Amino acid sequence: MRRGKWFRVLVSLVVLGATAGCVGAVDRADFEDQLRARGGGLVSELPGQAIAALTARTGAADLEVNLMFLTPPNSTQFRFTSLDQPAQITRFLAEDPMLAARAATVRLRVRPPDRSRQLDDYSFTLGALSAASPVRVSASDDLDGENFTVSEVPGLSRVEDIVDTALTRSALADGQVTVIVVSRFGREIRMVANVLSPRAEIVAEFDRTGTFLRMQQV
Repeated sequence: MRRGKWFRVLVSLVVLGATAGCVGAVDRADFEDQLRARGGGLVSELPGQAIAALTARTGAADLEVNLMFLTPPNSTQFRFTSLDQPAQITRFLAEDPMLAARAATVRLRVRPPDRSRQLDDYSFTLGALSAASPVRVSASDDLDGENFTVSEVPGLSRVEDIVDTALTRSALADGQVTVIVVSRFGREIRMVANVLSPRAEIVAEFDRTGTFLRMQQV
């Protein structure tokens, strides 16, 4: 089955089970574990649809992003660790955002067209784009240095490969990709995947094209 079809099947399963404590004979927690073990709905179609929806709403020719979080279904926990966490991610996480969700979700912090000192937060889940949530920007925030355009990140079309590579190279028993973050780390745009297991946590880094760079246990 093609991965795009897998995504539609996974989304349908999540919708059917969203209001129940179990899915068929499978407990919800076990169901979510099985789902995350298959990538949790983290496929290229997810950011692709989110970007298309945001582009249509904002009218941006090439959407300008401050950061992007891709998260699988998880109703109980969220964890992200970065070895050299940039300022924009620190600010985002310090706001204590609600990152756990019962369906694969993209969260984007974007700069509206023609508003150089403004940022808005959006989330995209199950085909629906949220309303814009204004972000407080300080005078010291280097938006020009932090932001990037989505056209600079062709790796967004290789999400499945990133998930598979992170899981394979980590070699963690029962490892799950808990998040993929797209952000500038200094001058470089990176895609960072966290792989979490009951016994260890691995950070897998990829460049903006989705090419594997390095992996380190944290």
